[in-house]
Amino acid sequence: MLKTVFVLYHLLGLCELLWANNVVSAITPKDCSLDCIQQGGPGCEYCRITREHVQEAVGFTSMKEFGSCIPWPCFDLLGKQDPKICQHYVQAPNDVMVEFVQESDPKSDTIVVSWKPSYYGIAFLRGFQVTLQALGGSNIACQLFLFHRNLSLPASHSEMVYMSDPFPGLSLDSKYAVTVMALPVPEEWEHFYHSKIFSTRSCSEKNGLEQCKKEDAMSRSVSPSLVLILPLCLTAVVIIVVLLAALTKKRPQLHISKLSIEPVLTSYEEQLYKDSRTMEEVAFLPRDRPLTPPRLLICYSCHDCPAHIRSVMLLGAFIQQHMATQVILDMWETLSMAVEGNMAWYCRHIQESDFILVICSKGLSYKSGPPEPDDSNVEEELEFESNAFSSDTAVQLIREEVGRAKAKGRDLSKYMAAIFEYSEEEDIPNEMRLVSQYRLTTDLELLFSHLHGVALHRPGGYLKINDITEEGFSKLPAGAALQQAIYEAKIAMRAKDQRTMEKEDL
Repeated sequence: MLKTVFVLYHLLGLCELLWANNVVSAITPKDCSLDCIQQGGPGCEYCRITREHVQEAVGFTSMKEFGSCIPWPCFDLLGKQDPKICQHYVQAPNDVMVEFVQESDPKSDTIVVSWKPSYYGIAFLRGFQVTLQALGGSNIACQLFLFHRNLSLPASHSEMVYMSDPFPGLSLDSKYAVTVMALPVPEEWEHFYHSKIFSTRSCSEKNGLEQCKKEDAMSRSVSPSLVLILPLCLTAVVIIVVLLAALTKKRPQLHISKLSIEPVLTSYEEQLYKDSRTMEEVAFLPRDRPLTPPRLLICYSCHDCPAHIRSVMLLGAFIQQHMATQVILDMWETLSMAVEGNMAWYCRHIQESDFILVICSKGLSYKSGPPEPDDSNVEEELEFESNAFSSDTAVQLIREEVGRAKAKGRDLSKYMAAIFEYSEEEDIPNEMRLVSQYRLTTDLELLFSHLHGVALHRPGGYLKINDITEEGFSKLPAGAALQQAIYEAKIAMRAKDQRTMEKEDL
C-alpha cells in the first residue's frame, strides 16, 4: 500500500513539472521613461508608450482617439540616432487572441489582446501597435508598445505571449476588429499585421438573463408626469411653427435654388472607379491626376519569334482594357506610320507619351547579318520579321535617351523595362537597368501603381485590384488570352534556342 502511494506521489510531481514547463508566462507592458527606452536601460524590455512620450519625442500631442499611436513610431521614438534599426522586415504576429476581463459596469465590456511574435525577423522586432475599431462605426482606440533600442529578441521568444493593456468601455453585443502590427513597418512589405474580428458579449451572457430583464423593464417604464408633458410640448411646437410660417409668408422671399452637382466621370475615370471598387480596402486616387488616361508607348524587338510579338500585342490590349491606360503600339498604327514615316512616328510618340515601356528579350541583342534560312521554320520567322513594324531602332533611341537623362540627373520615371516569364534579367540592356523593371504578368499591380501614381502599400493597409492580381487577371478573357500567348511564346523561344544550339554544334 505504501509503495503504491509513493509511486502515485512521484507521478503527480512529474506531471506538475511537465505542466509547469509547458505553461508560457505572458509578458505585460511596463511604465518606462522615454530616456530609458531610447538609451536601452534595464527594466525597459517591453514598455507602454503614452501621449506624454509622443509629446516629448515629436513635439505634438496625438489625438485622444488614437492614443499614443503615430504614423512612424519606430523612426520618431527610436530611430532618430540610428535610422537603420527601423529599416528591417518583421512578419506579422501569430495567435492573436481576445480575452474578456471582468468589470463592474454591466453595460459595457473590457478586453485584453494577446499574441505571439513571428519567428521571421524577430531579432529586428522593435515593438507592437494594437488598434481596435468598431465595425460600421468611427470609434477607434490604439495602443503602442516598444522595446528599448538595444534589445534583440532570440528565436525562442516566438513562443512567448505578449499582452496589451485593457480596452474598456466596449458596447455589448457589438462587433469589433482588432489589428496587431509588428514594428518596424517598411512600406515595401505587406504581411506585417494580423487582424481579428470579434463580438462583445450580450447583456445576458455578461450579467445573466434575470438582471437584463429587470433593466429592460425599467427602461420601458415611463413616469405619468412625462406622459402628460409630452403632448403639451408637441402642441406648443406645432403652434410656434404655424405662427412662424404665417409671419414669413408676408415678407418678400429670396428663393435660392440649390444646385445638385453630380460627378461626371470620363471613360478614364469610370475605369479607374471600376478598378478601385474591387480593392480590399478603400483608397483614394491622387486628386491632381490628369482627366485623360496616361499614354503608354510600348516598344519591343521583333527578332525573337511571332509568338513573342503576339504576346506584346495582347499585353497592350490588356493594359488598355483593364488598367485605364491609352496604349500606343506600332502594330495598331500601320496607316499612320505609312503616312508619317516610321522614324518620324516613333520620335513623335517618344516625346509625347507619358510613359515608355520597353519589353526586353534576347532579340534586343540581335545583330543584323546575312540571313541563312536553312529550314522552313526559320524562313517563316524571317518572312514575319520583314513584314513587321520593327521598333528596334526606337529601343536604341530610348536607351540613349535614358543614358543622357541619367547623366544630367533628370527624372527617369517616364521609362520602364519589362520581361516576360520566358526571358531572363540578362536580356535587359545596361541602360534600361537604370529604370524601374517588372516581370510580367507577376508585377501587373506594380505597373499599375507606376502608371497612376497609386501607392500599393501603406502602414496597416494594402491596395489590391482584383482584375490585375496574379490570381485574378487570368479569369478575364483578355488575361486568359495573354496567359496563353505567353505560354506559346515560351515554347517557341525554347524551340528556337534549341535550333540555334544545334546549328552551333554543326
